[in-house]
Amino acid sequence: MENISNISSEDELLQLRNEGKITETEYQDLLATITKPPAHDENLPPNSAAKPKIPDTGSIPPVLWIALVSLALMVFGKLLFMFKVGPIILIDAALSAVLLVGLYLGHTWAYFLTIIGVILGTILACSKGISNGLAIFIIDCLVLVPVLLSRDYFFGKSESSGD
Repeated sequence: MENISNISSEDELLQLRNEGKITETEYQDLLATITKPPAHDENLPPNSAAKPKIPDTGSIPPVLWIALVSLALMVFGKLLFMFKVGPIILIDAALSAVLLVGLYLGHTWAYFLTIIGVILGTILACSKGISNGLAIFIIDCLVLVPVLLSRDYFFGKSESSGD
């Protein structure tokens, strides 16, 4: 079937050349392009497009593990206090769990949501008193600081670093 489509494409190119719509050089270039088999990138493993991005645990920056463990403990703590606080904390725990997975997988949206979450969480906690806001900010920094230090994991190595 592929051979039939190449033959008709070759015929069309020949017709364009004969009508003077393309030059002999253009004809040769286009003919070489349609007859050449598709290139395969040796750097990509087979079926790489079908596989989701799951990092090797060795590729995760060691400092980011502080954030991942802290966030996992926060999710667990929120679930423990579910009966004392109420069911609304389940939503908070679920969102934190999604953020945890996003950080683990290195998604840029998780990087930005971490920053936004710390800012909003601190502002909301300050509404119950400055000491509450400060305490929440210090706890959230266990997640925020390692995430900020792991910027290259989320965005790749910066070319302008001068290394």
